[in-house]
Amino acid sequence: DESFGISEDFNVDDEYKPAPLIPAGVYHGYVTDVQVDASDQTIVWTFTLNGNGGVMSDGETPIDGSQITYRNWLPKPGDESELTKKGNMTKRQAKINMLHDFAKIMGINLSTPAAIAEGIANASWIGIEKDLKIGVRTYEGRNFNDIERII
Repeated sequence: DESFGISEDFNVDDEYKPAPLIPAGVYHGYVTDVQVDASDQTIVWTFTLNGNGGVMSDGETPIDGSQITYRNWLPKPGDESELTKKGNMTKRQAKINMLHDFAKIMGINLSTPAAIAEGIANASWIGIEKDLKIGVRTYEGRNFNDIERII
């Protein structure tokens, strides 16, 4: 029996369990982290769920304490000459409009790169509480949760 140096015994077929999911619905949470992902030009918001009770799809993992992320897409070079899928505005305009709407809902300033950098550097947005509409989405055969919108 040649194991090629594999140190742990396991059986994928016997042990596979899909990751537990939060049932679709509206949940309360608060911002616990904000970062800029320079590789895809997004602001990544991490919300920690709190005060909801209940368990995930596995019947045991608590919903409260779980984390879920939301991304704002930032304008990048070339967006001003590329149209959205609907074709009714440039990608730059669509991203600007979505940032505007998100900032209004959150009650924060995302008006310029400097304002965003300052908010992140000063941890100004940590602790903001919001209700989150969470859904279940399938991508490449796997189910996962995402924030459909912030209320």
